[in-house]
Amino acid sequence: MHATDFGRTLIIANPAAQSGAAREVAERLQRFLDMTARASQFDLVLTERMGHAKELAAQAQGYRTVIALGGDGVIHEVVNGLMTQKEDARPALAVLPVGSGNDFAQTLGIDDFSGKDFGALLTCELQRQDIGRIRSWSPASGSGEATVEYYDQTLSVGIDAAIGLGTTELRKKTGLTGAPLYTLSGLEQFGLRYRNYPMTVSFDGAPAERVRAVIMAIQLGPTYGSGYRICPDADPCDGMLDVCYACGPVPRAVALPMFLSAKDGHHTKLPPIRMRRCRHAELTFEEPDYPIQADGEPVVASRIEVDILAGALQVWHPTR
Repeated sequence: MHATDFGRTLIIANPAAQSGAAREVAERLQRFLDMTARASQFDLVLTERMGHAKELAAQAQGYRTVIALGGDGVIHEVVNGLMTQKEDARPALAVLPVGSGNDFAQTLGIDDFSGKDFGALLTCELQRQDIGRIRSWSPASGSGEATVEYYDQTLSVGIDAAIGLGTTELRKKTGLTGAPLYTLSGLEQFGLRYRNYPMTVSFDGAPAERVRAVIMAIQLGPTYGSGYRICPDADPCDGMLDVCYACGPVPRAVALPMFLSAKDGHHTKLPPIRMRRCRHAELTFEEPDYPIQADGEPVVASRIEVDILAGALQVWHPTR
């Protein structure tokens, strides 16, 4: 089997990921690459601020591959930077997951990266994957023009978004990571903060429907929240968005076990849950402050439109 030829490669590493552990991983990666025959093809840059990874990926002209080293946040930024490049010149994406979530990496089949063994880099293959495009409008923008961003794994609105966004502060307080952190955040949100989120939804141009949603997840990959299988059958290469939403009113006593059952994907047949697939979704929110997350990053909007960009990005994944 031939070793992977990434071509000229830019490595974008978030040194703050996993409480600073990613800096050491990046240094080990540099030493690993220095021992390879193609060491001169790799450039390593450490991010210095929020948004820096997006800037670096957007400016990565002349590279065949961009490797994102960090958690879902840096991957999200790198994807958004790559998507600003013209498709015929856009580098491929590779990921080395060093974060608390790593849902995108798990979707690629990378679920046991220790930060020490880079052998998986030697046997990868390219595959075209779908990317989600979000067009959002906020009353604060004033211009009426949509803000455009992209996501690679998960978009959600409602209590599941609040849970994901709430993990940032909880991680600092508790030191937890992964599914335990997400579960603790969920239990906190299901306390005094539990509520429904009235909105109008339309899929693939169908007549709009008003729903009182508890959760609204529009997925490319099957998981969010460090492995919660919210859309168990989602495939990021099939040109479709997978949607899971729970319509209320849903009492807290029903919603909490429903949330916990999603860890293993056992929620899909429960009465409040609706599952569907689409290529386009439009959501209009009745209040301006709903929690919205894309790959764990906050989105501020009173209305969003979501489209699937089929096969928009080449992604390296372990050879199966």
